[in-house]
Amino acid sequence: MIKTHRTRTKIRKLLAFLFPVQAGVPDNLRSNIRHLIWDIGWFGLLNGTTLSFMTIYAARIGANTNQIGLITAMPAVINLILALPVGSWLKNRPIDKSVFWSGVGQRLFYFLMIFLPWLLSDHLQVWVLILFTLLMSIPGAAIAVGFNALFAAAIPARFRGVVAGRRNAVFAITSIVSTLVCGQILTVLPFPFSYQVVFAIGFVGALMSVVHLKFVHPVTDEYEAEIKTPTINFDELNQKSKRIFNKVWITIQRKLHFEILRGSFAWSLGLLTIFHMVHYLSIPIFPIFTVNVLGLTDSTLSLGNALFYVTMFFGSTQVGKLSNLMGNKKLTGIGICMLGLYPAFLSFAQGPFLFYLASFLGGFAWSLVNAAMINYLLEKVPQTERTGYLAWFIVGANAAILVGTLIGPVIGNVTGLTIALLLFGILRTIAGLALLKWG
Repeated sequence: MIKTHRTRTKIRKLLAFLFPVQAGVPDNLRSNIRHLIWDIGWFGLLNGTTLSFMTIYAARIGANTNQIGLITAMPAVINLILALPVGSWLKNRPIDKSVFWSGVGQRLFYFLMIFLPWLLSDHLQVWVLILFTLLMSIPGAAIAVGFNALFAAAIPARFRGVVAGRRNAVFAITSIVSTLVCGQILTVLPFPFSYQVVFAIGFVGALMSVVHLKFVHPVTDEYEAEIKTPTINFDELNQKSKRIFNKVWITIQRKLHFEILRGSFAWSLGLLTIFHMVHYLSIPIFPIFTVNVLGLTDSTLSLGNALFYVTMFFGSTQVGKLSNLMGNKKLTGIGICMLGLYPAFLSFAQGPFLFYLASFLGGFAWSLVNAAMINYLLEKVPQTERTGYLAWFIVGANAAILVGTLIGPVIGNVTGLTIALLLFGILRTIAGLALLKWG
Protein backbone atom coordinates (compact mmCIF):
# COMPACT_ATOMS: atom_id res chain seq x y z
CA MET A 1 0.00 0.00 0.00
CA ILE A 2 2.83 2.39 0.92
CA LYS A 3 4.72 1.50 -2.28
CA THR A 4 1.60 2.13 -4.35
CA HIS A 5 1.14 5.53 -2.74
CA ARG A 6 4.78 6.42 -3.36
CA THR A 7 4.51 5.30 -6.98
CA ARG A 8 1.42 7.44 -7.51
CA THR A 9 3.15 10.41 -5.90
CA LYS A 10 6.16 10.03 -8.19
CA ILE A 11 3.90 9.78 -11.24
CA ARG A 12 2.01 12.92 -10.19
CA LYS A 13 5.30 14.79 -9.70
CA LEU A 14 6.54 13.63 -13.12
CA LEU A 15 3.31 14.73 -14.82
CA ALA A 16 3.43 18.06 -12.99
CA PHE A 17 6.98 18.56 -14.28
CA LEU A 18 6.19 17.53 -17.86
CA PHE A 19 2.84 19.30 -18.07
CA PRO A 20 2.91 22.23 -15.63
CA VAL A 21 -0.47 23.85 -15.03
CA GLN A 22 -0.55 27.63 -15.01
CA ALA A 23 -2.70 28.98 -12.24
CA GLY A 24 -5.63 31.25 -12.91
CA VAL A 25 -6.71 29.92 -16.31
CA PRO A 26 -10.28 31.22 -16.83
CA ASP A 27 -13.01 28.72 -17.63
CA ASN A 28 -13.72 30.32 -21.01
CA LEU A 29 -10.15 29.52 -22.10
CA ARG A 30 -10.11 25.86 -21.17
CA SER A 31 -12.10 24.80 -24.23
CA ASN A 32 -9.78 26.71 -26.57
CA ILE A 33 -6.69 25.23 -24.92
CA ARG A 34 -8.08 21.70 -25.07
CA HIS A 35 -9.03 21.91 -28.74
CA LEU A 36 -5.75 23.57 -29.73
CA ILE A 37 -3.82 20.71 -28.13
CA TRP A 38 -6.03 18.10 -29.83
CA ASP A 39 -5.58 19.97 -33.11
CA ILE A 40 -1.78 19.74 -33.01
CA GLY A 41 -1.92 16.14 -31.79
CA TRP A 42 -3.88 15.07 -34.85
CA PHE A 43 -1.66 17.26 -37.05
CA GLY A 44 1.33 15.34 -35.65
CA LEU A 45 -0.33 12.20 -37.02
CA LEU A 46 -0.52 13.89 -40.43
CA ASN A 47 3.11 15.02 -40.09
CA GLY A 48 4.37 11.54 -39.24
CA THR A 49 2.51 9.97 -42.18
CA THR A 50 1.63 11.89 -45.35
CA LEU A 51 3.90 14.89 -44.83
CA SER A 52 6.92 12.70 -43.99
CA PHE A 53 6.45 10.14 -46.77
CA MET A 54 4.88 12.03 -49.68
CA THR A 55 8.20 13.00 -51.31
CA ILE A 56 9.57 9.50 -50.62
CA TYR A 57 6.55 8.05 -52.44
CA ALA A 58 7.12 10.48 -55.31
CA ALA A 59 10.73 9.30 -55.56
CA ARG A 60 9.59 5.67 -55.52
CA ILE A 61 7.32 6.24 -58.54
CA GLY A 62 10.02 7.95 -60.57
CA ALA A 63 10.01 11.65 -59.64
CA ASN A 64 13.27 13.41 -60.42
CA THR A 65 15.01 15.94 -58.19
CA ASN A 66 13.40 18.90 -59.95
CA GLN A 67 9.91 17.48 -59.44
CA ILE A 68 10.57 16.74 -55.77
CA GLY A 69 11.95 20.28 -55.48
CA LEU A 70 8.66 21.61 -56.86
CA ILE A 71 6.70 19.62 -54.29
CA THR A 72 8.91 20.94 -51.48
CA ALA A 73 9.10 24.58 -52.60
CA MET A 74 5.51 25.09 -53.77
CA PRO A 75 4.04 26.08 -50.36
CA ALA A 76 6.76 28.69 -49.81
CA VAL A 77 6.23 30.19 -53.28
CA ILE A 78 2.45 30.39 -52.88
CA ASN A 79 2.74 31.87 -49.38
CA LEU A 80 5.16 34.46 -50.69
CA ILE A 81 2.71 35.48 -53.43
CA LEU A 82 -0.56 35.32 -51.47
CA ALA A 83 0.32 36.18 -47.87
CA LEU A 84 -0.24 39.95 -48.14
CA PRO A 85 -3.50 39.75 -50.14
CA VAL A 86 -4.74 37.02 -47.79
CA GLY A 87 -3.87 39.14 -44.76
CA SER A 88 -5.95 41.99 -46.16
CA TRP A 89 -8.78 39.57 -47.01
CA LEU A 90 -8.83 38.06 -43.51
CA LYS A 91 -8.88 41.43 -41.74
CA ASN A 92 -12.62 41.99 -42.21
CA ARG A 93 -13.72 38.37 -41.76
CA PRO A 94 -14.29 36.18 -38.66
CA ILE A 95 -10.85 34.70 -38.08
CA ASP A 96 -12.11 31.43 -36.54
CA LYS A 97 -14.50 30.62 -39.41
CA SER A 98 -11.94 31.67 -42.02
CA VAL A 99 -9.26 29.37 -40.60
CA PHE A 100 -11.71 26.47 -40.29
CA TRP A 101 -12.99 26.62 -43.87
CA SER A 102 -9.49 27.18 -45.23
CA GLY A 103 -8.45 24.06 -43.34
CA VAL A 104 -11.32 22.09 -44.88
CA GLY A 105 -10.28 23.20 -48.37
CA GLN A 106 -6.67 22.24 -47.77
CA ARG A 107 -7.29 18.88 -46.05
CA LEU A 108 -9.52 17.64 -48.89
CA PHE A 109 -6.47 17.01 -51.06
CA TYR A 110 -5.01 14.55 -48.53
CA PHE A 111 -8.12 12.42 -49.10
CA LEU A 112 -7.67 12.47 -52.89
CA MET A 113 -4.04 11.30 -52.58
CA ILE A 114 -5.24 7.93 -51.28
CA PHE A 115 -6.72 6.94 -54.65
CA LEU A 116 -3.96 8.11 -57.00
CA PRO A 117 -2.31 4.66 -57.46
CA TRP A 118 -5.64 3.21 -58.57
CA LEU A 119 -6.43 5.95 -61.08
CA LEU A 120 -3.19 7.13 -62.73
CA SER A 121 0.13 5.92 -64.05
CA ASP A 122 3.28 6.61 -62.05
CA HIS A 123 4.32 9.44 -64.39
CA LEU A 124 0.95 11.20 -64.11
CA GLN A 125 0.82 10.69 -60.33
CA VAL A 126 3.99 12.75 -59.92
CA TRP A 127 2.51 15.71 -61.79
CA VAL A 128 -0.81 15.38 -59.97
CA LEU A 129 1.03 15.46 -56.64
CA ILE A 130 2.72 18.68 -57.78
CA LEU A 131 -0.69 20.06 -58.83
CA PHE A 132 -2.25 19.05 -55.49
CA THR A 133 0.60 20.76 -53.64
CA LEU A 134 -0.02 23.92 -55.65
CA LEU A 135 -3.79 23.92 -55.11
CA MET A 136 -3.70 23.04 -51.42
CA SER A 137 -1.13 25.78 -50.81
CA ILE A 138 -3.72 28.40 -51.75
CA PRO A 139 -5.98 27.77 -48.72
CA GLY A 140 -2.75 26.91 -46.92
CA ALA A 141 -1.67 30.54 -47.27
CA ALA A 142 -4.82 31.60 -45.41
CA ILE A 143 -4.02 29.09 -42.67
CA ALA A 144 -0.40 30.27 -42.43
CA VAL A 145 -1.54 33.83 -41.77
CA GLY A 146 -4.85 33.15 -40.05
CA PHE A 147 -3.91 30.43 -37.59
CA ASN A 148 -1.36 32.55 -35.74
CA ALA A 149 -3.90 35.37 -35.60
CA LEU A 150 -6.52 32.93 -34.29
CA PHE A 151 -4.07 31.57 -31.71
CA ALA A 152 -3.37 35.10 -30.49
CA ALA A 153 -7.09 35.91 -30.36
CA ALA A 154 -8.00 32.65 -28.61
CA ILE A 155 -5.16 32.60 -26.02
CA PRO A 156 -4.18 35.75 -24.06
CA ALA A 157 -0.48 36.58 -24.00
CA ARG A 158 0.13 35.45 -20.41
CA PHE A 159 -0.98 31.88 -21.24
CA ARG A 160 0.59 31.49 -24.68
CA GLY A 161 3.92 30.13 -23.46
CA VAL A 162 2.34 27.18 -21.66
CA VAL A 163 -0.10 26.43 -24.46
CA ALA A 164 2.54 26.66 -27.19
CA GLY A 165 4.86 24.41 -25.18
CA ARG A 166 2.19 21.79 -24.66
CA ARG A 167 1.24 21.88 -28.31
CA ASN A 168 4.84 21.25 -29.34
CA ALA A 169 5.19 18.43 -26.82
CA VAL A 170 2.07 16.67 -28.06
CA PHE A 171 3.16 17.24 -31.68
CA ALA A 172 6.51 15.58 -30.93
CA ILE A 173 4.86 12.54 -29.35
CA THR A 174 2.35 11.89 -32.13
CA SER A 175 4.99 12.53 -34.82
CA ILE A 176 7.37 9.98 -33.29
CA VAL A 177 4.71 7.30 -32.82
CA SER A 178 3.12 7.73 -36.24
CA THR A 179 6.50 7.75 -38.02
CA LEU A 180 7.56 4.52 -36.33
CA VAL A 181 4.20 2.85 -37.06
CA CYS A 182 4.32 3.94 -40.71
CA GLY A 183 7.84 2.55 -41.03
CA GLN A 184 6.46 -0.86 -40.07
CA ILE A 185 3.47 -0.51 -42.40
CA LEU A 186 5.73 0.30 -45.35
CA THR A 187 7.89 -2.72 -44.51
CA VAL A 188 5.07 -5.24 -44.14
CA LEU A 189 2.52 -4.23 -46.79
CA PRO A 190 3.17 -4.38 -50.55
CA PHE A 191 3.83 -1.27 -52.63
CA PRO A 192 1.88 0.92 -53.44
CA PHE A 193 -0.90 -0.25 -51.12
CA SER A 194 1.37 0.45 -48.14
CA TYR A 195 1.57 4.13 -49.09
CA GLN A 196 -2.19 4.29 -49.60
CA VAL A 197 -2.62 3.08 -46.01
CA VAL A 198 -0.14 5.72 -44.83
CA PHE A 199 -2.00 8.44 -46.76
CA ALA A 200 -5.32 7.23 -45.35
CA ILE A 201 -3.98 7.50 -41.79
CA GLY A 202 -2.67 10.95 -42.64
CA PHE A 203 -6.09 12.03 -43.89
CA VAL A 204 -7.68 10.94 -40.60
CA GLY A 205 -5.17 13.13 -38.76
CA ALA A 206 -5.83 16.03 -41.14
CA LEU A 207 -9.60 15.70 -40.79
CA MET A 208 -9.61 15.48 -37.00
CA SER A 209 -7.20 18.41 -36.74
CA VAL A 210 -9.55 20.71 -38.64
CA VAL A 211 -12.55 19.41 -36.66
CA HIS A 212 -10.95 20.66 -33.45
CA LEU A 213 -10.17 24.03 -35.06
CA LYS A 214 -13.94 24.42 -35.47
CA PHE A 215 -14.24 24.84 -31.70
CA VAL A 216 -11.47 27.44 -31.22
CA HIS A 217 -12.89 30.96 -30.91
CA PRO A 218 -11.49 34.42 -30.06
CA VAL A 219 -11.84 35.67 -26.48
CA THR A 220 -11.48 39.11 -24.94
CA ASP A 221 -8.86 39.75 -22.31
CA GLU A 222 -9.03 42.82 -20.10
CA TYR A 223 -5.35 42.57 -19.15
CA GLU A 224 -3.96 42.95 -22.67
CA ALA A 225 -2.80 46.46 -23.46
CA GLU A 226 -3.39 47.82 -26.94
CA ILE A 227 -0.26 48.36 -29.03
CA LYS A 228 -0.06 51.58 -30.99
CA THR A 229 0.11 51.11 -34.74
CA PRO A 230 2.03 53.22 -37.25
CA THR A 231 -0.38 55.08 -39.53
CA ILE A 232 -0.41 56.77 -42.90
CA ASN A 233 -2.86 59.56 -43.69
CA PHE A 234 -4.31 58.10 -46.89
CA ASP A 235 -6.92 60.85 -47.28
CA GLU A 236 -4.22 63.50 -47.37
CA LEU A 237 -2.19 61.46 -49.84
CA ASN A 238 -5.24 61.01 -52.06
CA GLN A 239 -5.83 64.78 -52.15
CA LYS A 240 -2.22 65.43 -53.14
CA SER A 241 -2.18 62.72 -55.80
CA LYS A 242 -3.57 63.71 -59.15
CA ARG A 243 -2.02 61.02 -61.31
CA ILE A 244 -3.84 57.74 -61.77
CA PHE A 245 -0.63 55.78 -61.09
CA ASN A 246 -0.18 57.46 -57.71
CA LYS A 247 -3.77 56.75 -56.73
CA VAL A 248 -3.36 53.09 -57.68
CA TRP A 249 -0.17 52.89 -55.60
CA ILE A 250 -1.95 54.48 -52.61
CA THR A 251 -4.75 51.94 -52.94
CA ILE A 252 -2.18 49.12 -52.91
CA GLN A 253 -0.53 50.64 -49.83
CA ARG A 254 -3.89 50.77 -48.06
CA LYS A 255 -4.69 47.12 -48.88
CA LEU A 256 -1.26 45.65 -48.11
CA HIS A 257 -0.50 47.83 -45.06
CA PHE A 258 2.97 49.07 -45.97
CA GLU A 259 2.79 51.30 -42.88
CA ILE A 260 3.65 48.18 -40.88
CA LEU A 261 7.20 48.42 -42.25
CA ARG A 262 7.62 51.83 -40.57
CA GLY A 263 7.03 50.68 -36.99
CA SER A 264 9.07 48.84 -34.34
CA PHE A 265 7.59 45.56 -35.59
CA ALA A 266 9.62 45.97 -38.78
CA TRP A 267 12.92 45.66 -36.88
CA SER A 268 11.90 42.37 -35.29
CA LEU A 269 10.54 41.20 -38.64
CA GLY A 270 13.88 41.90 -40.30
CA LEU A 271 15.85 40.02 -37.64
CA LEU A 272 13.56 36.98 -37.85
CA THR A 273 13.74 37.05 -41.65
CA ILE A 274 17.53 36.94 -41.42
CA PHE A 275 17.26 34.02 -38.99
CA HIS A 276 15.05 32.06 -41.38
CA MET A 277 17.50 32.60 -44.22
CA VAL A 278 20.60 31.46 -42.30
CA HIS A 279 18.61 28.62 -40.73
CA TYR A 280 17.62 27.19 -44.11
CA LEU A 281 21.08 27.53 -45.64
CA SER A 282 22.05 24.19 -44.15
CA ILE A 283 18.74 22.32 -44.51
CA PRO A 284 19.39 21.00 -48.07
CA ILE A 285 22.94 19.96 -47.09
CA PHE A 286 22.03 17.80 -44.06
CA PRO A 287 20.77 14.71 -45.95
CA ILE A 288 23.65 14.78 -48.45
CA PHE A 289 26.27 15.21 -45.72
CA THR A 290 24.89 12.55 -43.37
CA VAL A 291 24.40 9.93 -46.11
CA ASN A 292 27.23 10.57 -48.59
CA VAL A 293 29.95 12.03 -46.34
CA LEU A 294 29.33 10.41 -42.96
CA GLY A 295 27.83 7.25 -44.46
CA LEU A 296 25.21 6.94 -41.71
CA THR A 297 22.74 4.06 -42.02
CA ASP A 298 18.95 4.43 -42.08
CA SER A 299 18.73 3.05 -38.54
CA THR A 300 21.26 5.64 -37.32
CA LEU A 301 19.36 8.45 -39.02
CA SER A 302 16.08 7.21 -37.56
CA LEU A 303 17.57 7.10 -34.06
CA GLY A 304 18.93 10.64 -34.47
CA ASN A 305 15.49 11.82 -35.62
CA ALA A 306 13.91 10.13 -32.60
CA LEU A 307 16.42 11.83 -30.26
CA PHE A 308 15.53 15.18 -31.83
CA TYR A 309 11.82 14.71 -31.16
CA VAL A 310 12.37 13.32 -27.66
CA THR A 311 14.36 16.37 -26.53
CA MET A 312 11.90 18.59 -28.38
CA PHE A 313 9.16 17.00 -26.28
CA PHE A 314 10.94 17.54 -22.96
CA GLY A 315 11.96 21.08 -23.90
CA SER A 316 8.42 21.92 -24.97
CA THR A 317 7.00 20.88 -21.61
CA GLN A 318 9.15 23.54 -19.91
CA VAL A 319 8.71 26.40 -22.36
CA GLY A 320 5.89 27.93 -20.33
CA LYS A 321 8.08 28.19 -17.22
CA LEU A 322 11.06 29.46 -19.17
CA SER A 323 9.07 32.11 -21.04
CA ASN A 324 7.62 33.43 -17.77
CA LEU A 325 11.11 33.47 -16.28
CA MET A 326 13.10 34.91 -19.19
CA GLY A 327 10.61 36.41 -21.62
CA ASN A 328 9.90 35.31 -25.19
CA LYS A 329 12.57 37.49 -26.82
CA LYS A 330 15.41 36.11 -24.71
CA LEU A 331 14.12 32.56 -25.05
CA THR A 332 13.93 32.89 -28.84
CA GLY A 333 17.42 34.38 -29.08
CA ILE A 334 18.96 31.67 -26.88
CA GLY A 335 17.17 28.98 -28.87
CA ILE A 336 18.47 30.37 -32.17
CA CYS A 337 22.03 30.45 -30.77
CA MET A 338 21.66 26.82 -29.70
CA LEU A 339 20.40 25.88 -33.18
CA GLY A 340 23.84 26.91 -34.42
CA LEU A 341 25.29 23.93 -32.57
CA TYR A 342 23.54 21.46 -34.89
CA PRO A 343 25.43 22.22 -38.13
CA ALA A 344 28.58 23.15 -36.19
CA PHE A 345 28.78 19.79 -34.36
CA LEU A 346 27.84 17.95 -37.54
CA SER A 347 30.75 19.59 -39.39
CA PHE A 348 33.20 17.94 -36.95
CA ALA A 349 31.48 14.54 -37.03
CA GLN A 350 33.28 11.48 -38.33
CA GLY A 351 30.70 9.00 -37.15
CA PRO A 352 27.32 8.78 -35.40
CA PHE A 353 28.30 10.19 -31.98
CA LEU A 354 28.36 13.90 -32.86
CA PHE A 355 25.32 13.37 -35.08
CA TYR A 356 23.43 12.01 -32.05
CA LEU A 357 24.67 14.90 -29.90
CA ALA A 358 23.65 17.45 -32.54
CA SER A 359 20.18 15.87 -32.76
CA PHE A 360 19.88 15.81 -28.97
CA LEU A 361 20.70 19.51 -28.60
CA GLY A 362 18.88 20.51 -31.78
CA GLY A 363 15.55 19.11 -30.59
CA PHE A 364 15.74 21.10 -27.35
CA ALA A 365 16.80 24.27 -29.18
CA TRP A 366 13.96 23.94 -31.68
CA SER A 367 11.42 23.48 -28.87
CA LEU A 368 12.43 26.91 -27.54
CA VAL A 369 12.40 28.69 -30.90
CA ASN A 370 9.25 27.06 -32.23
CA ALA A 371 7.20 27.99 -29.16
CA ALA A 372 8.68 31.35 -28.20
CA MET A 373 9.29 32.96 -31.60
CA ILE A 374 5.68 33.51 -32.61
CA ASN A 375 4.79 34.61 -29.08
CA TYR A 376 7.65 37.13 -29.18
CA LEU A 377 6.32 38.45 -32.46
CA LEU A 378 2.73 38.60 -31.21
CA GLU A 379 3.86 40.80 -28.32
CA LYS A 380 4.58 43.49 -30.93
CA VAL A 381 1.35 43.06 -32.91
CA PRO A 382 -1.79 45.17 -32.28
CA GLN A 383 -4.89 43.08 -31.52
CA THR A 384 -6.93 44.66 -34.30
CA GLU A 385 -4.25 44.32 -36.99
CA ARG A 386 -2.92 40.80 -36.44
CA THR A 387 -3.58 39.40 -39.91
CA GLY A 388 -1.83 42.28 -41.69
CA TYR A 389 1.23 42.09 -39.45
CA LEU A 390 1.48 38.30 -39.57
CA ALA A 391 1.09 38.36 -43.35
CA TRP A 392 4.31 40.37 -43.58
CA PHE A 393 6.01 37.82 -41.31
CA ILE A 394 4.88 34.99 -43.63
CA VAL A 395 6.22 36.91 -46.63
CA GLY A 396 9.58 37.56 -44.95
CA ALA A 397 9.95 34.00 -43.66
CA ASN A 398 9.06 32.33 -46.97
CA ALA A 399 11.27 34.66 -48.99
CA ALA A 400 14.12 33.82 -46.62
CA ILE A 401 13.38 30.09 -46.90
CA LEU A 402 13.55 30.22 -50.70
CA VAL A 403 16.78 32.24 -50.69
CA GLY A 404 18.39 30.05 -48.04
CA THR A 405 17.53 26.75 -49.72
CA LEU A 406 18.82 28.03 -53.07
CA ILE A 407 22.05 29.63 -51.82
CA GLY A 408 23.03 26.98 -49.25
CA PRO A 409 23.91 24.21 -51.75
CA VAL A 410 25.81 26.70 -53.94
CA ILE A 411 27.98 27.76 -50.99
CA GLY A 412 28.42 24.11 -50.06
CA ASN A 413 29.69 23.25 -53.54
CA VAL A 414 32.19 26.13 -53.44
CA THR A 415 33.58 25.70 -49.92
CA GLY A 416 32.92 22.02 -49.34
CA LEU A 417 30.09 20.68 -47.19
CA THR A 418 32.11 20.49 -43.96
CA ILE A 419 33.25 24.13 -44.04
CA ALA A 420 29.79 25.25 -45.17
CA LEU A 421 28.10 23.57 -42.21
CA LEU A 422 30.51 25.19 -39.76
CA LEU A 423 29.95 28.58 -41.42
CA PHE A 424 26.17 28.16 -41.32
CA GLY A 425 26.32 27.20 -37.65
CA ILE A 426 28.23 30.42 -36.89
CA LEU A 427 25.70 32.45 -38.88
CA ARG A 428 22.84 30.93 -36.89
CA THR A 429 24.53 31.90 -33.65
CA ILE A 430 25.14 35.46 -34.92
CA ALA A 431 21.44 35.72 -35.85
CA GLY A 432 20.49 34.69 -32.31
CA LEU A 433 22.87 37.19 -30.74
CA ALA A 434 21.53 39.94 -33.02
CA LEU A 435 17.98 39.21 -31.85
CA LEU A 436 19.06 39.28 -28.21
CA LYS A 437 20.78 42.66 -28.66
CA TRP A 438 18.48 44.48 -31.08
CA GLY A 439 15.17 42.61 -31.00
